[in-house]
Amino acid sequence: MASNKPKQLNKGKSDLPETHHYNFEVMKPFIKFGAMAMGAIGHTLIAIVKNIPKPHHDDDKPGKDKIIKL
Repeated sequence: MASNKPKQLNKGKSDLPETHHYNFEVMKPFIKFGAMAMGAIGHTLIAIVKNIPKPHHDDDKPGKDKIIKL
């Protein structure tokens, strides 16, 4: 037969604010590393895009039309 005593749930656990604070302290280094890694990736992509030569960038230089005869 079933017992007539109700079960106590979550008995003996810490309060929610303390648990949340503890979880944030544990995850803080990983969050910092992730943010710094995303910043490094962003700066690298910007540098790569800036160094891609633009089309028709070298066409305006004088002396390009010279013909060298051998």
